[in-house]
Parts: sequence; C-alpha cells; structure tokens
Amino acid sequence: MKKKQKEEISIKRESLSKSKKILFWIFLTIFPLLILASIEIVLHLFNYDGSPKLFVSTPTEESKYFGINVDIGKRYFNSNAFVPTPRKDLFLKEKPENGYRLFVLGGSTAAGYPYGNNITFPRILNRKLNDVFPEKHIEVINVAMTAINSYSLLDFIDEINEQEPDAILIYAGHNEFYGALGVSSMENLGRNRFFVKTILQLQKFKTFILLRKISKSIFGLFGSKEKINGSEVMNETAMSAIVRDKEIALNSEIYDLGNEQFRSNLIEIVERFQNAGVKILLSELVSNIKDQPPFESVNSDTNVVAGEVFKKAKKCEDDGEYLTARNLFNSAKDLDALRFRASDDFNKIVHEIGNFYNIPTVPLVSIFERNSPNELTGDNLMLDHLHPNIDGYFLMADGFFEQMRLNKFIVDKWPEQRIKPNHYYYTNWGVTEFDSVYAYLNILQLKGGWPFKKTGSNVALKNFQPKTLVDSFAHDVTYLKKFTPEIAHIKLAKMFESEGQYKKSFMEHRALIYTVPQLDIFYEPMIELFLKTNQYQTAFAILSEAVHFNDSPFICKWLGQFSLALDFTENGIFYLEKSLADNPKDIDVLFNLTRAYYSFGKFLKGDKFFDSIKFYYPKSSHIQNLINYKKSLQK
Repeated sequence: MKKKQKEEISIKRESLSKSKKILFWIFLTIFPLLILASIEIVLHLFNYDGSPKLFVSTPTEESKYFGINVDIGKRYFNSNAFVPTPRKDLFLKEKPENGYRLFVLGGSTAAGYPYGNNITFPRILNRKLNDVFPEKHIEVINVAMTAINSYSLLDFIDEINEQEPDAILIYAGHNEFYGALGVSSMENLGRNRFFVKTILQLQKFKTFILLRKISKSIFGLFGSKEKINGSEVMNETAMSAIVRDKEIALNSEIYDLGNEQFRSNLIEIVERFQNAGVKILLSELVSNIKDQPPFESVNSDTNVVAGEVFKKAKKCEDDGEYLTARNLFNSAKDLDALRFRASDDFNKIVHEIGNFYNIPTVPLVSIFERNSPNELTGDNLMLDHLHPNIDGYFLMADGFFEQMRLNKFIVDKWPEQRIKPNHYYYTNWGVTEFDSVYAYLNILQLKGGWPFKKTGSNVALKNFQPKTLVDSFAHDVTYLKKFTPEIAHIKLAKMFESEGQYKKSFMEHRALIYTVPQLDIFYEPMIELFLKTNQYQTAFAILSEAVHFNDSPFICKWLGQFSLALDFTENGIFYLEKSLADNPKDIDVLFNLTRAYYSFGKFLKGDKFFDSIKFYYPKSSHIQNLINYKKSLQK
C-alpha cells in the first residue's frame, strides 16, 4: 500500500515538475515579449524619434489634410548625416466621392530636384488633369525623394494602399545601385532581399529604432567617420555621401545584382498594387547622354572604355552622323562604371514588366529625343547628368498626361475640348527668377563636389558672389540656410509690392500657391494685392483654379465676392453659400449674400441672411446699409 502511494506521489511530482517546466518556458518566452511591448508603448507615449508613419496630419493634428512625414527618410538613412526630405504635398484625410487620387513614386527626378515644390512634374500634371476634369477632385501626391530606390517604394505600398489610391505613377531606376539599401550604397543592409525587407518591417517599431541607435552609438565610440574621396560625408553632396563601390563595370557581378534587385522589387510593387485594384503607369528613364561624359572609365576584357566611346560619339555628332552618335552616346552612358545613370537594361526591364503585366509605359526617351536638336538629349533639357530643367519637367508631365489619356485613366473618353495646349501651362506657371537661381545654385553645389570634381573641398557655394537681391536670397537659402524657398518668395513679394512692382509681386505670390495650393495662408497676401490694384478678373481666374485644390471657407468666400464684383452673381451666390456652410457667422459673407439675393429680387431669401446679421451683429453698420439698399430696389 505504501509502495503504491509512493508511486502515486512520484507520478504527481513528475507531472508537477513537467507543468512547472512548461510554465517556466512559457514565461521565458512571453516575458521578453511583454518587456518589448511595454518599451514600445512607452516610446510611443513619449513620441520617441517622431512618427514612423509615411503620412501624418499636416500642418496640425486638427488639419483635414495628410502630408508626407518630413522624417520618413530616417527609415532608410542611418549611416551618415545625409537624410533626404519629401515634398510638401497635401491630400484630404477623407477621400471625397468625386475624388481621384494618384501617387507618384521615384527618386530625385520625380521629386523635382533641383527646383522647389512648385516645379515638379506631378504638380504640373495635377493642374493639367484638374483643367480636364473640373467636376472631380483630383489629387496627385508626390512621395518621391532624393537617393531612394525600389526598396523604399516597396516599403511604401501598404501605407499608400490605405489611402485608397486610384493610380500609381512610377519613375524610378537611376538610384538602384547607390540609393538607400542599394547593392553598392553606404546605406546597405546586405544583398538578401528577404533580410532587407524584414529590416524594413522592423524599422516601423520604435523599440527597433532605439536599439539601432544604441548600437550605432556604441560602434561610434570605436569607429571613425566615413570618408568619401578624402572628405567627411557631412561636408559632401548627396552623391558622394551614398556611394560605397565607386566602380561597377557593365555586366559585372554587382551590376547584375543591381539589375535583379530592380527587377524583383518592381515585379513585387506591380503585383501588390494590381492585387489592390490600383492602376499603374511606368516610365522609361532619361539621361543626359550628349553633354555628360562618363564619370568613370574602366579597362575590361569584355567592355570597351567608356571615355573612348564618348569621344567617338562626339566625332560622329560633329560629322553629322546623328543616329550613330546617339547609339554611341548611349553605349558610353551604359559603360560608365559610376552608375548614377540607369543603363538601357533598366528600360528593358521596365518594358518587359509592363508588357507582362499589361501596364502602359511612358516613352520618355523618345519624347526627350524628339524635343532635342538632332534627337540627342543633352543640356537643352538637362541641368546635370539626369535632372531635367524646367522644359524637361514640363515634357515629363506631358508624357504622363498623354499616356493616362491613351490608356483611359480616370474615364474612358477624355473631353478633348478641355485639354489646353502645352505652352499654356509653361507661360502661365507659378515660377520666378528666384526659382531659376535657386536651382542653379543647387546644381552649382552638386557639380562643385565629387564626382564632377574629383579632388578637393566643395567650395562652389562659398565662392558664389551674388550680383542681385534675388541672387542673395537664393544664396541665403542654399548656402547659409537662413530660411526656406517659401520665405524667400514671401520676402520678395513684399519688397516688389513696396516698390510698386505689382506684377513681380504677383508672380512671387503665384509661385507660393503653386508650392502648396491647399493652404489659405499663401492666398491671403495675394488677395490683398488684388484688392489694392483692382485686379478682380485676375483674382477670379486664380481663385477659380484654387478651389479645385482648396475649397476652404476662405477661398470660397473670396471667389464668391470677386464673382459678385464681376457681375457673376449666380456663381458668387454659390460660393458664398458654400463658405457660409462652414463659417455661418462671417458677416462679410452674410452681407454679400443678402445684397446678391436682393439684387435678384429674391427678398425672402435675402431676409434670411439679413436676419442672421441682426442676430449676431445687432450694432453693425451693415444693417442700415442693407435696409436702404432693399428700399431702393423696391421703389
């Protein structure tokens, strides 16, 4: 009996021991997860390192708009001081019923470098589409950034799909080797796609960011600052800051890895957007082939020397053999061992994927060639090796616009009568002398460093001598960092107005509203200028465009008031009532609506607004004014 009891006790102990072991291992597994979860919650409560989201409420939490997180570049740039910032594009948090929403993905060209926010091909495209479809609320959101490549685009997909996109426009490929996470970038996480994609997912957790910063600080105690060509990264341009492997020969192992990275990522990008029911438009990549010699020429058993091919191309151009010259210029570009310009292999990949997945492609190479002397794309449309000038950006917008039309984006048949000629936008755009000088200085800075200049410090901006006030303002923005391009436009507008140069002042204001067309703050001083100079017709035209981007009570109020001043009474009533719906106590709107309805002989409707004035503002001088006006009409 005792033996049996002992056996039972032994079994119970053994069972208890197993249970304890299981509980112990469960605790050992869950406890660290609970600790990590607690740390994550605390870091979120204190908003450690800012928001990790791609889209954030802008300009305030109470805003009806989302903007692109200015710190989003931190996801991809951790090794050095260079962190790119996105464009200042806004879009409604709540997509309207008549909304059509496009997102533009890409690198610095899609972002509009070296210009400000008012001169990008997505901004131009947005205006053109709004003119064709005034009944729709079309938003073109530019999420492109300098020095990012297909990995970043892949990382954006889920967050973009949450915002109900109708279409995606992609211009990417130049940064595939040296852009963040590229196979030859300083911001490299290895060459295994699964590992890189896993790290990208982890970077959305603040705990991971904290651990990464701690490890970076520890390694920083024992390491030294990265140097590129003898200069510290922080003192160099973005081009020098991101390059790891200086020479990548055509068809080398690293070259093939870059091609495969681009192909694999682009396929996944396309499939994930298509699975979400989103239309896609791809584009060829263009480069300056005629006026940009190869950066690096290398001897190889399999390849000819890039510099020699470029010289032959120049000789053929001089001899009038333009087709041969074009082919040789392209070969020289492809043989350039410093891969800042995408080779023709990348355009082949774009077309192959486009054909396989039935996605249209913008033939941008031929568009640029047709608009270049002897069909050789060079400095006529390019500012450096691959960034277009203003003419080039308008061509890009036209190319995307036309492919959208041909491939029945938005609607099957576009109203041809509303399509304005290309030169209309170019001649009426919000661009000033400041924008050109600002772009010039950005390019001057770029070309003052490696790889355009092989050795020595970059002193291009330091040595620049301003000759005009506009030069000084642009220098203050680019070199001294005293203020932003937007502040420069504001300062110049005020200065020109004080000197009586009203047209120049208006141009600066228009550049501002083309920068961020959704914000009232940029329209207010412009409206004051219109009132001061009695430019009611111009004001009406500008505000009629503005309301497609920003139908705020402020914009509707002034569009309504200028409409009344021009005897567009019905239009004025429509916008004034729209303004009043969101701001029912605005005395100016109430007064103008009362007068407008009285002028139509609709006294009962006018009395409704008049009663509101008497209720909210019983001592207003408007009351007697309206009484007298009504009596004069009833005689």
